[in-house]
Amino acid sequence: MNSVRLDRDGPVAVLILDNSARGNALTPPMMARAAELVSGLGAQLRREPSVPFGALIIRGAGDRAFCAGYDLAALARETSERPQEVIPELMDVLAAFDAFPFPIIAALNGHAIGGGALLATLCDLRYARHGVRFRIPTSRIGIVYPLVGIRRLTTLVGLGRAMETLLLADDISTEQGAAWGLYQDVTTSALLDERVRSVALALAERAPLSIQGNVQTLRAIGSGDSEHEVRDLHGRWLARCVASSDLAEGLAAAAERRPARFEGR
Repeated sequence: MNSVRLDRDGPVAVLILDNSARGNALTPPMMARAAELVSGLGAQLRREPSVPFGALIIRGAGDRAFCAGYDLAALARETSERPQEVIPELMDVLAAFDAFPFPIIAALNGHAIGGGALLATLCDLRYARHGVRFRIPTSRIGIVYPLVGIRRLTTLVGLGRAMETLLLADDISTEQGAAWGLYQDVTTSALLDERVRSVALALAERAPLSIQGNVQTLRAIGSGDSEHEVRDLHGRWLARCVASSDLAEGLAAAAERRPARFEGR
């Protein structure tokens, strides 16, 4: 099988990369489909602000790989046929991720290599099982890593560690990745899905506008947006939250010592 599918279960959605025969490696059609599904879900959630939603989880099919990167045969074909726009479908995925209104969580149930590592770092949160390898092999195959990926990796682990990761192209163990701040948590394979789903369900109980405003602001910072752009974005979200009924509900719930009932407006 060579596909991408989206499963929705109440306040949690799971995007599954299914190319298990090739370590869930990404092909251009798979990336185009992923962008379509993520964009479609984002549009649906915007139309339903009062419907609770926690997070979009991304994982690979099976338990061997999260994503082994780009299908190398497809990459070779792309670089020869479209050298000026290598894998434009990747840009569509990045745009869909950036526009998605709620947190995106990477559940690293297996190795994240190359494009899979890029996909993981572009998620807002990352949880991994023990034994997962993270590697960006661009210097081993002779290409420069996408700029958005370089910026994001540098934001996550710092300039020196990003330099080491990209130049040496060696494996980063789960223990090393956790120590660097690459992962929020590392757990057993059997507990990974439960751990990630519990985070998504907890997020569904929080104030949606606050979640979205914080996510969008943090993404802008991680992408290297200018201080002016970040301040403008943050100011718009702050004004929206201050004028919302959710803030009044949150303050009332805190005063009355009861759970808040947020409606996303």
